[in-house]
Amino acid sequence: MSGPRPWTILKVAVAAIYAFMLGPILITVIVSFNAGTRSVFPPEGWSLKWWGVALSAEWLEPIGFSLRLAALTAILSCVVALPLAFGLTRHRFPGRNVVVILVLGPLLLPTLATGLGLLRVFELTGLIGFMGFWTLLVGHVVICTPFAVRTIAVSLHGLPANVEAAAASLGAGRTVILVRIVLPLIRNGLVAGALFAFIHSFTDINLSLFLARPGASPITVKILGFLEFGFAPTLAAVSAITLVIPLLLVLLVQKTAKLGDFIYGESRV
Repeated sequence: MSGPRPWTILKVAVAAIYAFMLGPILITVIVSFNAGTRSVFPPEGWSLKWWGVALSAEWLEPIGFSLRLAALTAILSCVVALPLAFGLTRHRFPGRNVVVILVLGPLLLPTLATGLGLLRVFELTGLIGFMGFWTLLVGHVVICTPFAVRTIAVSLHGLPANVEAAAASLGAGRTVILVRIVLPLIRNGLVAGALFAFIHSFTDINLSLFLARPGASPITVKILGFLEFGFAPTLAAVSAITLVIPLLLVLLVQKTAKLGDFIYGESRV
């Protein structure tokens, strides 16, 4: 008898990987509908009361705080990343390797170390009074910009340099070339960079622990503080909400900007 086909083994392996990744998420969502006061699986009856608590002002305010922080982080990260990506992909200059290390450094360093370092910088510069949204914004831009730089750089590498030269030969100025030619052609890279920056900011906890303050904390810090009292069904509902928001954003971006074509290549179907 012949052994199992390679495709069968691959399908089983993929199914096992998906079960390992999605299983805890599905259990958390199911627990959020528990009628009891304990987080048990399977649930002790079914109820929506914990979702009512999760949708109260106590939890919606930090969720809104995280959404504002992540949205502004995504915008600023792309604004900072665009000239950096241009400079690193189109020019060779003394100290370029140093710039590359500085730009990509936050990807190599643990965000815990970055948060601690930024906290110390704010203390030494007397900016500790701005702890909260603005310090979090600075920190999140620092750790999210490398994602935008990489995706924009990928788009620029795929853009022939003679496109800009052809536009210039026809009399287009640098601003016109950037706005009307280059940016539309690298749109998917910009969108992907903004999306990665948004999700990374929205889900960050390590850096946010150092730069947040009471009353100005993202939802991740709020959840971690609530965990001191145990994992209640309320947290399961809140966690489900924080999972749905990035998922809906990814689906929306894929629908409008075809992000999958940028990551995996253009579909041939």
